[in-house]
Amino acid sequence: MGTGLPTKIYEQIKEDIIREVYPIGSKLPPERELATRYDASRFAVREAIAMLAQSSFVETQPQSGSYVRDFIKEGNLDTLVQTLRVRRVIDRQTLDSLIRFRYATETSAAAEAAVRITDKDINNLAGNLKQKKTNLSNILILSGLDYQFHFDIIRISENIINKLIFQSFEPIYSFFTEYFYSLPGAAEKSLELNLNLLDTFRRRDPGLSERAMGDILKFGEQKIYEAINEEDRLIYIR
Repeated sequence: MGTGLPTKIYEQIKEDIIREVYPIGSKLPPERELATRYDASRFAVREAIAMLAQSSFVETQPQSGSYVRDFIKEGNLDTLVQTLRVRRVIDRQTLDSLIRFRYATETSAAAEAAVRITDKDINNLAGNLKQKKTNLSNILILSGLDYQFHFDIIRISENIINKLIFQSFEPIYSFFTEYFYSLPGAAEKSLELNLNLLDTFRRRDPGLSERAMGDILKFGEQKIYEAINEEDRLIYIR
């Protein structure tokens, strides 16, 4: 995005938009007022607003002003990650969509991987789980190992599009795996299910691998939904 005062103002206004200081649909204050509020020149504010428009946070209408867009629905995964990290909240529809995406993508990838997997791949996955076993109390390490384990399976499946999508998915993936591993019993059961999946890979059985991956993802879904109120439309991540 660049450096300098415009970028600093961009980050400050963006965070205020995410915190709903400027709600979706509202009009941003005039440049003069923003310049005073953020202790900047009108030129820096103008540049910052251009950056906000480029990143889908606002829409500038000639002769009218700049309006806050529905940046979650109209943005991208990066926008969603930024929102999650600031608000620590996600709506249930978005969470449901993410869970469905992972299930569809990764169960099919596991079946494909079972056909293509090599002994070297199996050894790499086994090494990952060995590290996981020795770091069951370290949430950040577990989250990183978890992403690598699932990414390696996507890679082994040789679906290039899924690989690219999964790579772009990493920040939001990490956000939820860190939350997941903070829940009681999550790390131990996850390791057990991962080892079961690895055993199906050793058998080169696509059907068993697909089901084993499904068990992993269903367990993750269950743990997350157990930790939130079933009636909540907005889900707050502690």
